[in-house]
Amino acid sequence: MSTPFDRGNTLLVEAPTGIGPGHWAGAPGGFAMDELIHLVYRLRWPRPRRGGELRIARGDGERFETVWRASREDFSSPSIERCAILRDGRTWRLYISYVDGVDGRWRIDVIEAGSPDSFDPAARRLALDADMANAVAVKDPWVRRVGDRWWMFVSYGERPPGDERKLHGSGDALSTGAVKSETGLATSADGLRWKWEGKVFAAAAKGWDKATARLTTAFRSGDEWIGLYDGASDISDNYEERCGLARSKDLRAWERIGSGPAIGAAGGPGTVRYVESVVVGDSVRFFFERTRADGSHELCTSSTPLSEWDRDSPG
Repeated sequence: MSTPFDRGNTLLVEAPTGIGPGHWAGAPGGFAMDELIHLVYRLRWPRPRRGGELRIARGDGERFETVWRASREDFSSPSIERCAILRDGRTWRLYISYVDGVDGRWRIDVIEAGSPDSFDPAARRLALDADMANAVAVKDPWVRRVGDRWWMFVSYGERPPGDERKLHGSGDALSTGAVKSETGLATSADGLRWKWEGKVFAAAAKGWDKATARLTTAFRSGDEWIGLYDGASDISDNYEERCGLARSKDLRAWERIGSGPAIGAAGGPGTVRYVESVVVGDSVRFFFERTRADGSHELCTSSTPLSEWDRDSPG
């Protein structure tokens, strides 16, 4: 059964940085304004370079031009990961997920600018860190305005008992297998000062997503939200998570759709993760990271009518 994520239905946005595992283009965040889409994504290399470059591109959904870029050195960081971009009135905001070069923990900062090509990394300020969430890490923000508040969904790991410092030696506590990677929520009236609300989408008690449940995007379909999330059964699936579907009436209580991954291959070539969605007119456009045959990851896009998501699956 064909889906919007099958290779024949997608377009390449950005090729990997090289051949083989660890060379990635992806972790996209998008913002649609009329027919124009702004896309933020990171480029990654194998360790020790890791997430080395952040880019913002502008386009019509299929064709993009780069308008801004920054390096991990601009953030004094060992690695940059998934970020978010949006416009609030005349102000543009960029939410950056990166490893703090001082304590080795993931954090999320925000930069404001008058245009998407003028963000200054030196002007960043804290939006959400691990201490605010009583966590070992917060990363990969997905931000939307719903009603009169801003909502930020993040991947985070609950703080375990005892000394957590040993978890930060690798610069990624969520890749150690010592804690689960789950989805938490912070809310804000202004998009700058955030209140931690807690866990909204937990890892399953058993099965393919018992170690990771990272909600990466959601969009309205009828009277509910359709969410896409990355799941993993254990640390061996880290960096090759698989993609599942969930639904919610209020963005707080989520119900899984189906009993297994719904999108992409079951590991290896064609595996899909870090899905972003933007609604343009009567269609939803997806941006996502997909594994190539050589183990690298490419950034792709596809589009489908919103009406196709009124059912339980994209097929």
